[in-house]
Amino acid sequence: MSISYCRFRSSIVGVMLLAIAPASCLWSQTPATPASNSKPNPSTIPNASQLGQGTLTQNDLQHAALLQLIDSIEPYHIEKELKGTATLSGSTTMLAIGKSWSERFRNFHSNVVFNRGADGTDVGIKSLAEDPTVIAGSSRPLTDADLAFLKKGKCKEPLSIIVALDPLALYVHKDNPVAGVTPEQLESIFRAAGGEGKHAATWGDLGVTGEMATKPIRIHSRSEVSGTTTFIKQLVLRGGEMAKESQSHRSSEEICSAIGGDLAGVGICGFGEATAQVRPVSLILNGARVPATEQSFLSGQYPFVRPLLLVIDKSQMATDGGLREAMLRYVLSRDGQLEAVRAGFFPVDPAFIRKQLDIIRGPQMR
Repeated sequence: MSISYCRFRSSIVGVMLLAIAPASCLWSQTPATPASNSKPNPSTIPNASQLGQGTLTQNDLQHAALLQLIDSIEPYHIEKELKGTATLSGSTTMLAIGKSWSERFRNFHSNVVFNRGADGTDVGIKSLAEDPTVIAGSSRPLTDADLAFLKKGKCKEPLSIIVALDPLALYVHKDNPVAGVTPEQLESIFRAAGGEGKHAATWGDLGVTGEMATKPIRIHSRSEVSGTTTFIKQLVLRGGEMAKESQSHRSSEEICSAIGGDLAGVGICGFGEATAQVRPVSLILNGARVPATEQSFLSGQYPFVRPLLLVIDKSQMATDGGLREAMLRYVLSRDGQLEAVRAGFFPVDPAFIRKQLDIIRGPQMR
């Protein structure tokens, strides 16, 4: 089990690095071995006493390794009583997990009040620039332009912390016969017509035959201010213009629901939002098929994994009575990371958590 655990931890680090790597690096990975499509669920992770009995599957071992990974993260400790108010704004992807984190944080600090600000990653960054007391959620890495915008506003010392990892997948209707797409085909789906590179207008352009071949490709996506849309532009289009969507949606859940009712629909959304009416599409990398499965994500082979961030003005920590430091410590604790897994995300590697904690509060004796 120790070997499996070490491999699992290495894969978590790899996924995290892939999430912040340049898009040009993401298609050079060796394809993974297909695995069954299941999500980590702490309620079904096998107990350590079940290990070594010879009846556990690869997914069971990964789930057990996930539990050990989380157990290796330090639990949250109350260092002092807190009071105050904070506004959480930003990423719609992080809306549910942000609500869960804030509610459970108040189990430790009942005198802290959290208000909900406007939704959307770009909106959250704008809110932080206007009001440095805001805690902004971002479902994409911050760019140099974002940092310059924040500093030009009222945010004196922007600090972004990776708090979870979000796997994404390409989804189509369950009856769509497309078997897999290459990176070039994927780019052609989302690239705007008339620009550089090929634009796929119909499913026949992707090799689909029969009646489906003449049907126009209908893209379902998030709005322009969404971190998901910006991440697709960065990862898939390398900064290029995105094709006009057939419909814009507020959340990944809405995207999957819409594709489930649209035979010609396609979109990229959260791996945990799939319904029985949609299916994830394999990527064809280096000539081999890489399925969108938990194993492929954890091994870093299916490259749609993005970091989820909380962004603060670090200078506010000098006057907020310890609220921001404690909130970030909680989110990066065993308690907070378990909540991330329950919400369908991946945890942050413990070694990287320690490095981030050193940034938040200075190097610590351990």
